[in-house]
Amino acid sequence: MSWQSITETKTRQWLASIPRKLRMAVLAFAGLVCVNLILYGFLVAPFLARLRETEARYGELRQRHAEAVLFEKQKTSFTGIMAGVPSQKDMPLLVKDLVQNARMLKLGVASVKYDMTKGTGGELAAVAFSFPAEGNYPGIKRFIYDVETSDRLVGIQNLKLEADQGQVKLDMKVVTYIKGNEIK
Repeated sequence: MSWQSITETKTRQWLASIPRKLRMAVLAFAGLVCVNLILYGFLVAPFLARLRETEARYGELRQRHAEAVLFEKQKTSFTGIMAGVPSQKDMPLLVKDLVQNARMLKLGVASVKYDMTKGTGGELAAVAFSFPAEGNYPGIKRFIYDVETSDRLVGIQNLKLEADQGQVKLDMKVVTYIKGNEIK
């Protein structure tokens, strides 16, 4: 007898010793495992890949929605800021206001010169004022404080002080922004 025939005989004897109902249950179980593997391979695995893609897309959409909500909240604030930005026609009023404030503090003001930089396609353009003034130290100090705490959108870019016989000379460069779409 060959080895193959011996194993076949032993297998048949082993199968014959197992009751028929148990054999059917084992075959049914094996069949169900095969069907389960086939269903997993053709239905579940592709669905899991689509589920991961959908979850990633959902996360991206949630992030974009959160950014849009934040933008809408900030849009009203930015609109308020843009409404407070002076236009080019308001610039003489700003200079006049600064000169009057300096004169109320008993400061002498020389001619104010300004340099306007064109905006780069944006809505704002920077305007720099050269503001020379002369007076006593407390008046100069108070004027600088008034410019820094002004309700207007102005800032001090450069500040130079010189003292001469109790008088202080101030050369200050003030920067503000105007609506750029009006600049020609």
